[in-house]
Amino acid sequence: MEDLEVIYLETKNGKPNAKVNGYFLHSNYNPEAEADKYIENNYKEGYLNILFGYGLGYIANSITKRYEETETLVYDPLHHYLNIENKDNILGVFSNFKDFSKHCENYIADFDRKVNILISPNYDKIFEREYKELLDFIHHIQIEDIVNENTIRFFGDLWQENYIMNLYYVHKDQSLKELYNKYDCPVILASGGPSLTKQLPLLKKIKDKCLIISAGSTINSLLAADIIPDYVVTMDGGESNYLHFKNINNYDFDLIYGLGNAWRIERDFKGNRYSFCFYGEDSIQKRIKEGLGKEIPMLSTGGTVAITALEIASKISTGPIAIIGQDLAYTNNKSHAENNNHYSELNDEFFKKDMAFEVEGYYGEPVKTNHQFSSMRKGLEKLYQILKNDHIIYNCTEGGVKINGIPQLDFAAFCKDYIYHTNDISKLKSSNAVNDVAMYKEFMSQEIEVYLKIKKLLIEAVHLLKGERYNTMFSINTLKKLDKIDSKLKEYYPQVIMERIIDPITMDVMRMNIDNKKIEAKEKFKQIHKQNMYLYENILEATEKSLKYTRMALEEFGGY
Repeated sequence: MEDLEVIYLETKNGKPNAKVNGYFLHSNYNPEAEADKYIENNYKEGYLNILFGYGLGYIANSITKRYEETETLVYDPLHHYLNIENKDNILGVFSNFKDFSKHCENYIADFDRKVNILISPNYDKIFEREYKELLDFIHHIQIEDIVNENTIRFFGDLWQENYIMNLYYVHKDQSLKELYNKYDCPVILASGGPSLTKQLPLLKKIKDKCLIISAGSTINSLLAADIIPDYVVTMDGGESNYLHFKNINNYDFDLIYGLGNAWRIERDFKGNRYSFCFYGEDSIQKRIKEGLGKEIPMLSTGGTVAITALEIASKISTGPIAIIGQDLAYTNNKSHAENNNHYSELNDEFFKKDMAFEVEGYYGEPVKTNHQFSSMRKGLEKLYQILKNDHIIYNCTEGGVKINGIPQLDFAAFCKDYIYHTNDISKLKSSNAVNDVAMYKEFMSQEIEVYLKIKKLLIEAVHLLKGERYNTMFSINTLKKLDKIDSKLKEYYPQVIMERIIDPITMDVMRMNIDNKKIEAKEKFKQIHKQNMYLYENILEATEKSLKYTRMALEEFGGY
């Protein structure tokens, strides 16, 4: 931090104040009254309020005095330098931006991106660079969260179709757990960033001395270089992902797929397949174990198949892992490695539309990235912190963004240190797949029975709510019936697989905040009625779609 001149003085009414580089940190007349007035006009309830500048505590104390328990984060680059009474007892003030940003990310998501910035007097002048850094950070996090939410909304229905259609393959194929701890050899995790192209000649030379795991669509670049990976990890449910695999006729690699993966990839793939689900899908995992007798593992996700593939690498081998092609940036103005179906060379018009921005690159140089890439990078950084104590992992991309925390090593150096002296690797042979069609049909038939029960209950709930729409409060009889319906629904939901299609509905309902303080009872009833009607009607629609997909699956894989 640049040199700071701090002068301590008293205000006109005898309160402590300070002047930093010529700027007062608080009003020099009545700092407490000025703080109260500022908070009255600028604090926003229901928002994550972030205070830039604790100073001598007048604004923070005013917030506590007025709102008692409140979620307010404080970032003050000056905090360690100031002489403040009982400073050691002050909690929740961050003077290090890195610490603040780590703490802040989850809070922004919890507050549905509603952030309000409060500024202590003159902090934006004293710390102009730090203030801009704070605003940019908040802006990036909000956009990343929007991107993640849009993904959930866009793919909700499609994921539900894939989850249901893939149940046939899950019951038929091997669980990914069959591969856990089966190898003790180096692993190369190949992603499809532009820097992969320059790594392919060396990868081809050492391909028999290591396990090669391809992250999704990277398979096309590898096959074009005459490199057949051992495993390909795929989890994207979109049509574009299916098109990456549509014309691949080589089945010498094994396919590792998530339940939400485009199901026609599994249908067309004639080689060995292994399945998994994601953390947070406990009820799905339990339902599959109980109904299909298959125990599939849960893995990490973070917007990119590379995160999941890295965890898979750590689960199936105890050897060192090299990550290549993980640019997470438009290295040399390119979108992907050559021979990727989405490969293109980019121009300024694209970067503007993509809202690209510059960050620190692999070698310390500025590189262009976007908010989605940034979110993926953070996911990799978090996963590495979990894996680093038990695994040797290097970022050998030699391009793209700097992935904080993951040590960097030239790919050639990694090969010299860990691969050249090893023997050729023999890939594990898959066990014979099980295809108990009767078990599958019974499982799906049970799903249909439960969906029909849920549908009947939801129709009844919607009917009850429509009968109350002109009232000013719910009747006792309706409340009792709705409670009974909710109790039954709570019993039935774990018996079917429909989490992914309900996720967007849940987000919307949580966003319909009911203001308990400032509205009349009649208006409050309208809000609650609208919220409940939205919930029941949309879950009814989701149930009908799930029912359609389940019947479609039975027709596709054995009839019903």
